[in-house]
Amino acid sequence: MFKKTLLALAFIGIAASAQSAVLLNENFDNFEGLGSSGWIFNNASTPGGLNWFKGAPDQLLAQSGATDSYAAANYNSSTEAGGTISNWLITPQFSTTTNVLISFWAKAAFSEGYSDSLAFGVSNGSSSLADFILNTSFTVPVDGWTKYSMSLGPKGDGSMARFAIHYNGLAEFSNFVGVDTLSINSVPEPASWLMLGTGLLALASLRRRQQR
Repeated sequence: MFKKTLLALAFIGIAASAQSAVLLNENFDNFEGLGSSGWIFNNASTPGGLNWFKGAPDQLLAQSGATDSYAAANYNSSTEAGGTISNWLITPQFSTTTNVLISFWAKAAFSEGYSDSLAFGVSNGSSSLADFILNTSFTVPVDGWTKYSMSLGPKGDGSMARFAIHYNGLAEFSNFVGVDTLSINSVPEPASWLMLGTGLLALASLRRRQQR
């Protein structure tokens, strides 16, 4: 009985892990196709200039894949040296019915006396910039691709979100930044039948002790 219960729980564990789902996995291999797949580029810099663009291998090599397969932005996000950068890279909508884990990699190109800043956060599915709640802006490292992540708790049936990466700072002190390998995954709560399976295991152990 005990071995049979263990076998049943093994199948339950496999089924539970199978519930996890990839909501978005973007390696920026086809940068030109992002707009048609629901991505939004919004350059709200003052004054506005160049939007996010396909990676430039002479500045940075991609974190994975082809050397230019990443999203890039630079000081030309604003057309004036004294301008203020506010350049947004926004994902398509995704479900927040279950727990969600979001991650991406970022790296800045080195240039003496310059640095690049990012912030990131989510909205309730809106693409309006005012609806995004962002974390504190941070300086992107130049010595290697660095992974950043955030998690969201379940928001209920039918709930949606968008994730945004915000390139920001003063144009005259900024240089070049890249974003690569962005993934969004649902991480469901343990199913009730999985907890029931744990109870069955405990019951089988108790019966085994009684038989002894």
